[in-house]
Amino acid sequence: MAKALYSPNRRIAPGKKAPIYKIPSLTDSTNEFANETFKGKYYMIDFWATWCGPCVGEMEYLQEAYERFKDKNFVMLSVSLDSSPKDVVKFREGKWHMPWFQAFAPGGWNNKMVKDFATFGIPHPILIDPTGKIVAMDNQLRGDQLKRTLEKFLGK
Repeated sequence: MAKALYSPNRRIAPGKKAPIYKIPSLTDSTNEFANETFKGKYYMIDFWATWCGPCVGEMEYLQEAYERFKDKNFVMLSVSLDSSPKDVVKFREGKWHMPWFQAFAPGGWNNKMVKDFATFGIPHPILIDPTGKIVAMDNQLRGDQLKRTLEKFLGK
């Protein structure tokens, strides 16, 4: 795990191309999100779960970022590692509606996309540019730093 996270040759790092992926939509399992879905846009993939305290703690920042940048060629995709899509549906009925794109990772930690993005802990946000290159991740996209990082790429 340490090698995957800290090696200078790691697959998931700023400057590297995002892995090829397909993941089913939470709200319509016949619809899938893939690299091509977001081509030409900045987009953030956020691996998370309803049972993850730090993930829920990020919701206020995610909501603010979505509202502020949604009209600036920016979209978000939350990928849930919950055991059931019903957990996410129920969560979204509460305080945080999460109006951006939602996906469910069947198999959780063993899901191919989750593994391909070297997700060893959550939350695990990754910002990808319009060409498909990773430009920021993890602490650069958490808390107050999320807004500053998005301003850097999308403008104020």
